This record gives sequence, structure tokens and C-alpha cells, in this order.
Amino acid sequence: MGQTKALARTVKPASPRATPAVRPATITTTTTKATTTKSAVKPTAKPVSTAKPTPKPVPATAPAPTPVSEPTVAATKPLGTENATEELFRKGTTMVNLGVGLGLGYGYYGTLKSTPALSLSVERGFVEGVGPGTIGIGGLVGYKAYHYDYPGSQYKSTWTNIIVAARGTYHYNILANPKLDTYAGISLGVRIQKWNDTYYDDKPELRGYATSTSYVTTGIFVGTRYFFTKNIGAFTELGYDMNYLKLGVTAKF
Repeated sequence: MGQTKALARTVKPASPRATPAVRPATITTTTTKATTTKSAVKPTAKPVSTAKPTPKPVPATAPAPTPVSEPTVAATKPLGTENATEELFRKGTTMVNLGVGLGLGYGYYGTLKSTPALSLSVERGFVEGVGPGTIGIGGLVGYKAYHYDYPGSQYKSTWTNIIVAARGTYHYNILANPKLDTYAGISLGVRIQKWNDTYYDDKPELRGYATSTSYVTTGIFVGTRYFFTKNIGAFTELGYDMNYLKLGVTAKF
């Protein structure tokens, strides 16, 4: 009996000491694993989220083409509008006519014969916006000759005319044709006429008889120009200037 009690006392204290030794080991191991896992996951997840801002610069390039295309469209529209309504003759525009005149003029009539009239006229746009049109100022230089043949003889009378005149014109594109220039005008200048008659050649004192006279001359006319290219076209004028009808080529500068 005495030995049995002694053994029981020896065994009992051993079990309480072994139990605390196991529990701390389990707690320590669990704590260490949890700590290691949390610290390893957090740093890995954060860099993934920092990669998201990388695509943001892409939208910044998208607006770049927009400003380029918008001015192109805006610049095209006015050009089309101007081509449809633009007046060929405007302030600062210079036009030149080189023409040939047909028919009589300067008050000549009857059985007279005439050579075609030659003329060179220049005008420049000076005042724009007078009503719907433009006022031009310029000048004309022309030449025309007439002759009369005495019936049944070799005698004849000849008249040569040189005209220098200033011209004022008003241009308005009535037909709204971008290739057409329509205008009306008046002229004021000097006509120098030289007359010679061979009828008096039989008389020595009158041989080679000729006279030269100057006259103030005026005119009124209407005209139109049609341009085949940007700068070259044809023109026609009707009225009483050098003669009743002039045709020719025209140039625009």
C-alpha cells in the first residue's frame, strides 16, 4: 500500500507538466504561419493595382486627331461657297481686253468702207460693295480707218481715227455664273481724225492735201467676259464707243 501511493504521487504531477508544453508549441506555430501568409499576400496584391493607371495615357492620344479634322472641314466649306458666288471683278482686280471692232462708228455712214477697229482697254477694280457690284476705272486706246472710192475713178478719200479715252465701268454678275463677268460703262476721251483726199492731186497746189482734227468723244456700252481658264477668256461689247460691236480676248490679273 505504501508503495502504491508513492507511485501515484509520482505519476500525477507528470501529466499537468506535459500538457502546457504541447499547447504553446501549437499556438506559436499557428501564429507564425498566419503572420507569414498575410505579409506575403499584401505586397503581391498592391503592385497589381498600381498597374491599372498604365492604360490612362491612351485616351490622351484620342483627342489629337479631332482638332486636325475639324479645321479641314471648316476650311473646305467656305471655299465651295466662295466659288459659287465670287465676283470675278473685285477691288484690286485688273482686266485687259484686246479687241476687233466690226461695223461703222463715229458718225460715219453711207457707202463708206472701213477696216476693222483695233482696241486695247485696261480697267482695275477700285470701289467694291457699291450695291451688289464693283466700280472699275480704266482706259482705252483704239484705231479705225475708213475710205470712200469715187465712182469711175481712181480717186478716194481716207479717214483715220485714233481714240484715247478714260472709261468707268460697273461690274455685277447678273447670272451668278462663276466664269462670267457682266458690266456696263461710259467713256470720255479725245478722237484724233486725219483726212486725206486724192481728188485734189491733179492740182499741184492741193496735192497731198490732208487735214487733222481733234474731237471730244463719248461712249456708252455694255459687255460680258467669259473665262475658259482662271485668267484667260473672251469678251464682247455692244454700244457706241469706237463702234457698235467689239469682240476679242481678255485676261485677268
